[in-house]
Amino acid sequence: MRTFVQAFSLFLFSALFILATYKLPDWLPADVYLRLDPLLGLTAILTGKEIISRALWSLIIIGATLAIGKFFCSYVCPLGAVIDFLNPLFFHKRSSGELKNEASFRKIKFFLLILFLSAALVGLSLSYLMDPLPLLTRFYTFFLYPLIITLINLILDILRPLFQALGWIGLSHLSYPQPVYYMSFITFLIFAGIIALNRFAPRFWCRYLCPLGAFLGFVSPLGLFKRRVNQDCNECQKCQKACPMGAIGQDPKRMRLPECIQCQTCADVCPKGAITFSAFPSSDRASNVGGEFSPIDFSRRGFLYSFTGGLAVAFLAGRTPFTPLQSKHQLIRAPGALPEAEFLKTCIRCGECMKSCLTNTLQPCLWESGLPGFWTPKMDLRFAPCEQNCNVCGKVCPTQAIRSLSLEEKNHAKVGTAVLRKELCLVWAQDKLCLICDEICPYNAIVFRPVEGYRRPVVIVSKCNGCGFCEQRCPIEGESAIVVVPSGEIRLKEGSYIQQAKKLQLEFKPDPGDDKFILEKSGLKVEEMKDRPEGMLPEEKAISPKPKGFL
Repeated sequence: MRTFVQAFSLFLFSALFILATYKLPDWLPADVYLRLDPLLGLTAILTGKEIISRALWSLIIIGATLAIGKFFCSYVCPLGAVIDFLNPLFFHKRSSGELKNEASFRKIKFFLLILFLSAALVGLSLSYLMDPLPLLTRFYTFFLYPLIITLINLILDILRPLFQALGWIGLSHLSYPQPVYYMSFITFLIFAGIIALNRFAPRFWCRYLCPLGAFLGFVSPLGLFKRRVNQDCNECQKCQKACPMGAIGQDPKRMRLPECIQCQTCADVCPKGAITFSAFPSSDRASNVGGEFSPIDFSRRGFLYSFTGGLAVAFLAGRTPFTPLQSKHQLIRAPGALPEAEFLKTCIRCGECMKSCLTNTLQPCLWESGLPGFWTPKMDLRFAPCEQNCNVCGKVCPTQAIRSLSLEEKNHAKVGTAVLRKELCLVWAQDKLCLICDEICPYNAIVFRPVEGYRRPVVIVSKCNGCGFCEQRCPIEGESAIVVVPSGEIRLKEGSYIQQAKKLQLEFKPDPGDDKFILEKSGLKVEEMKDRPEGMLPEEKAISPKPKGFL
């Protein structure tokens, strides 16, 4: 039964991940697993110093844990399911389940939990580093998803001649865009390390390292359903050897309640049927709880070390050797991203927005914004532009670090401004014929104007929302001759982007597509105009002759 529930939970998690695309309907919460994570929700609230509505979904898991026990780790957690399913594939010989100084190892996850929470109190989010749900989501996004798309396209390429022979035109031309992400290899190594640790003990990650399991361990001993052992127990120790969490001690009638994940493996292997899981003790007086409330073995000194360690990490986060690099990079965040300080506090680095991005422009940061910005999404507009008919990144953000906006609001969320680099531009630097940026701009924010007797491309700042189509399509190899910089970006914690754009006198209207600028053989040089007043632009009615290419 538990295996079936685990498989269904993993399937549901994977299905929701696949459905997180630009076609995602508003009523479907593809990020529901991340919303239910109580550790992510608590750290987001502590760092942001405000209640986040989507984070309140985690109260469901906390309430269920209070009623049932630490069932989430055994039945719901998708990473736990992956560990259980892959363990027999890679480790045929069952590990002993015992480590030297195991009691010390069990404290690690509690040290990490206190460290993450104390860092969150002073505004630094770190739980994403070790929380199982963001870890698995990032693995899906950065490694598994691109790998699957590669394999699908490879199979389609192999079968394409067959499809053509059968006259299946749709399949013969079918191909899926290949997503590519930075840090894919690093993500794979982290996931492989989690699986490899099972060589030393079953569910090594869950036993000793998982901070979410530690958080639920504080709550689970209060649950009603507990392991109970009756007088038929013959102390054969089979339950102690079979427990995947090593929660049962030498006395099979006692156990560490904070470690029990309600998997009921001990009851299944008991030859006498002496073990049950029930809410109330049996009427049989010889029946007893197989593990009375046991305090977590966590010393006062250990608590102080972890707490001060979190404060120290938060203090040093902005003072790493990579901090000077922050000023060297001009980060472009997704449309609707909160102001940078709030964004870094609220983002849980799950990667959902990056996976769901239609054009693959959202990529993970490394050191571009320092340690606090590690793994946060940035827009690499040279790689791909931001599709103006897509707003899915805000829909799938579980903490609303990227606000969920309508398409109209999203297109008014100016992420930056395009800037021409004249020394690289073919028109400005080499006087060549090129109008790609002008033609591709969806808002007609790039136009040609007469400059010193020649037509030159210029950017109309009030019409540019930083979508990046011009930067991506620029034919210059290497760095683009036109780049989007965060100058003029609009990032609101609340309120309307449309109203803010109107206040700033910005106008983002779709290009009507009637630009009739025609390049003539004479090149880009503007004809002499005897009657034209000095400094007057072509669109002004008073001028007589007009530059070539203008109506």
